[in-house]
Amino acid sequence: MKHFIKLLLFAIFSFASLLACADDFSTGVTLYEQENFPAAAAAFRKAADKGKPEAQFNLGLMYLKGEGLAQDYSEALSLFQQAAEQNNVRAQVNLARMYAKGKGVAPNYGKAFYWFKKAADLSYADAQYSLGVLYVTGNGAPRDYRKAYDLFLQAAEQNNAAAQFQLGLMYFKGKAVAVNYVEAMKWFMLADDYDEAVSYRQYAEAKMSKEQIAEAKALADEWTPNEPAKP
Repeated sequence: MKHFIKLLLFAIFSFASLLACADDFSTGVTLYEQENFPAAAAAFRKAADKGKPEAQFNLGLMYLKGEGLAQDYSEALSLFQQAAEQNNVRAQVNLARMYAKGKGVAPNYGKAFYWFKKAADLSYADAQYSLGVLYVTGNGAPRDYRKAYDLFLQAAEQNNAAAQFQLGLMYFKGKAVAVNYVEAMKWFMLADDYDEAVSYRQYAEAKMSKEQIAEAKALADEWTPNEPAKP
């Protein structure tokens, strides 16, 4: 009986701790939305110290931006690392970017590649795009246009404009695929919010017939994105 009571008390204590953690995080989100950044950071800190990855990520982002507390890349890096190790994809992507750009740490493309791949394997579009860029540049891994193409396609199908532009560029220049101005134009049209896509649409149009341009427009109009992966 005593053993049962101890187990029951432990379960109640654990559940209460989880609720407190959740409450701290929810409070932080509410305060952040109200733009009370110092109070939001304090609430996220409480939840982060209890190991909640979403709070670790949010607090890391606030340190990265200097919102409600002094900007501190090293602290942001540490918090992203903690959340990334718990499979928080947004933390994995931000951690990878910090390694790639050398913020709060010496530049390390190997570690950037590692964390981008972890998030890309979870079908996160931003990570798929960024990993594709590393394969194009040969940073962190040997240059491999075919792998880059596959990753850009996966991200582009989730409506990632940067990946759509890169995919169009590969069709325009014949990298990993045969030159195909219709496909290039289709992706440039879909990446309309991406500034460079506008210039490349003009380059592509100069090489295409009116029929080819119409075909590309029809393909773009018919295209529908896949459901993006949830962070």
